[in-house]
Amino acid sequence: MIKNFIPEGVADLNYDEYEKMHALEEAIVKSFRESGYRQIMTPTFEYYDLFAGDGVSAGTEDMYKIMDAGGKLMVLRPDATIPIARMVATHHKETDGPVKLMYVTNVFRSADFRAGEKREFKQAGIEYFGADSSEADAEVIETAIITLKAAGFGDLKTELGDAGYFDGFMEELSKDGRFVSKESEAEIRELIETKNIPGLRKFADDNYIEGKIRDVMLKLPLLYGNAETALAEASALALNRTMKTAVENVKSVLAKLSDASCVSVDMGLVNRLDYYSGMIFKVYIKNSGVIVGSGGRYDKLMKKFGKNIPAAGFGLNVDTLYEASQKPDEGASDVLNIALGKGRLADITMEKLENIGITFPEYSKKSRKLIFEDSTGKIRIVFVKAVDVGIYVEKGACDVGVIGKDTLLESGSDVFEMLDLGYGKCIFAVAAPKGFKYDTKKKLKVATKYPEVAKSYFAKFGRSIEIIKINGSVELAPLVGLSDVIVDIVETGTTLRENGLEVVEEITDISARFIVNRASLKTKEKQVSDIMAALRAQTAG
Repeated sequence: MIKNFIPEGVADLNYDEYEKMHALEEAIVKSFRESGYRQIMTPTFEYYDLFAGDGVSAGTEDMYKIMDAGGKLMVLRPDATIPIARMVATHHKETDGPVKLMYVTNVFRSADFRAGEKREFKQAGIEYFGADSSEADAEVIETAIITLKAAGFGDLKTELGDAGYFDGFMEELSKDGRFVSKESEAEIRELIETKNIPGLRKFADDNYIEGKIRDVMLKLPLLYGNAETALAEASALALNRTMKTAVENVKSVLAKLSDASCVSVDMGLVNRLDYYSGMIFKVYIKNSGVIVGSGGRYDKLMKKFGKNIPAAGFGLNVDTLYEASQKPDEGASDVLNIALGKGRLADITMEKLENIGITFPEYSKKSRKLIFEDSTGKIRIVFVKAVDVGIYVEKGACDVGVIGKDTLLESGSDVFEMLDLGYGKCIFAVAAPKGFKYDTKKKLKVATKYPEVAKSYFAKFGRSIEIIKINGSVELAPLVGLSDVIVDIVETGTTLRENGLEVVEEITDISARFIVNRASLKTKEKQVSDIMAALRAQTAG
């Protein structure tokens, strides 16, 4: 008997769904055409080297790789911009003048199925070659806004930054003989991009970064919101000409926009793709807790292809837009949803909220209800499993949440980690029977409830390990020969000592963290900022 199934991360569309999706695509394409863009297509397969070169990185670990008959490594298209840049660099001369292209195509990336991500999804976008000006940058941004509105997404938010601000900061960090490796730069990029203030503080401490450089590093992720205020602070913090130029570029682009009502500034905006060289922006819409579009200027990419052709563009996630379009319109909601995992962290958090004047009349520790509203009806607590807090916030089902750093690290949730709340303190550690010594000739057997944390930690040292996933008392594993060591959270160490174990390596400190959905930080900025400021003040106290 043949089983009917399809791989995880892909989906069928029945005729009703296809017709709706196609109508959305047609609306997008029509808007692009009306803005003067002409449609093109690039191959589904490209050479791996196209995406893996220096300065062209598109996340090679997420690519689907295949070998052709001649032994050459190829990939399924993981990104639309790089192949189009290759095509233009190959077929167009620098003197040809502006070239305005559009596309609707499928892209392929490995996915986190736990987070509902897709292996294959549709992307639509534009690429504008041959114009290097704030007018061209403004046109690209306005095309994104106009297109989304034409497709029925009128309630949107656009955040604007400039890649040069981060580049300038890295220039300054590399001065005075300080060597900054590619790995360290990538780590700083990710910490700033995810607004991970506690992580940046730890990085600065571990690497002895002090003075004004440290001050800018910790403030950079917070340079968002009202354009005038954010740009003034960014200008005051600028350490060199590169950073000052980035601020002026953003001001210039804003001035060229015919309507900037839905545009805010984020000078801490850092794209994970490292080929951007000027303005960068992201777009959020109502009914979606994720980024639906992003783009920017990528002159650096064209130079990698040996062409001095300025370029800018953006891509929209059509699948995400379609999903948002199918959600019921509940009207403008100003309710802030907070995800908590029932247990000690939730109990402490509820006390903290009460201390800052946020009360929930119907709440009781003994209640089996999962949702509680505060006395104003403007804040809602949503109780979920502790391990699910990250995914509820990442996907926008909740706007913010409180989660243990251990759980956050293991889940890898794509959220803003903005505040160390200071409670629920413990450490991640490697523990083993007393007297244990590493045998480098043997594969290390590691028992843990946190396989992702364990793999990431030992990978730093190039150690060969075998992960044994344990759901119960992990301390038992080395005592009965199931493992050599364990990776677990340690609070007092009493359980370890009573079972003849001891900490042999400390991995990282753990505490409760305040996390924020990417879209909610922009669409509910005041509500998020107010509650975060109140909790921060209490933490400091």
